Amino acid sequence: MASVKNLKKDINFLTDEVVGTCLMHQYANKNENQQKVDQIIEEMLDSREELITQINHPESRPQGKSVKAYYNELFEGFLEKVNASFDTLGNMEE
Repeated sequence: MASVKNLKKDINFLTDEVVGTCLMHQYANKNENQQKVDQIIEEMLDSREELITQINHPESRPQGKSVKAYYNELFEGFLEKVNASFDTLGNMEE
């Protein structure tokens, strides 16, 4: 990541994409899997909040790990959650 500011922007963008896709799914498929979609939205918003908190407090990183490596690890973990959310949504449509 080039900067903390861009990292936060990327996290917010990806979260908004997942939430927007979930809302479109709910609108297109009324009364089908509403609780599962709501759960995905809630998990993504919680993940974003937790991740932003971790980014704002890099002093909580493991001892001996550079800040850049710490941020990269956080972002890669978040990307996995985003991909898992999109996979879950895709499986609901089948």
